[in-house]
Amino acid sequence: MKESITLDWPEILSGASTGMIREIETLRQNMKWGHGQNANTYQKWGQTISGCICEMALAKKMDSYFNHSVNNFFGKDITINKKPVQVKSQLYSKYEKFLTIRQKYKPEDYYFLVIDNMPTFYFYGYIQAKDCQKYGIWTNQNQPDRPYFWKIPIDKLKPISNFKYE
Repeated sequence: MKESITLDWPEILSGASTGMIREIETLRQNMKWGHGQNANTYQKWGQTISGCICEMALAKKMDSYFNHSVNNFFGKDITINKKPVQVKSQLYSKYEKFLTIRQKYKPEDYYFLVIDNMPTFYFYGYIQAKDCQKYGIWTNQNQPDRPYFWKIPIDKLKPISNFKYE
């Protein structure tokens, strides 16, 4: 059984508000979104909001501060135990779950996989980016219009309870 946390509705509203601001800033700055992902406007809004709430859920689970950052496109998502953390999120589904680490990763960052099943969030584990080549698969999922990335299978991720020992 994966570790999980259930957020209260006021927490979800707070995270959703930050996610909306993030998406508005992406639009205002005319930034490309999703590494070539073919998503419509509603999917983009939903994924941005979900990703923000997943960051909040991980911060709460790890007893860490969530600062509701906006316009932090290339920085860490959150800090846990003074370590830089990137949160990769997926909506809860029957489809394959894996962690994605993009080409321009920082080796010192830790990547966590969080699955959104609103209002409950599941934590599938983490890996330090410097280990992605050791455990991952270099792929673009056979989508020639998308960039290559490191695909880390969930069975290669460490349980989040181990993070305090990093």
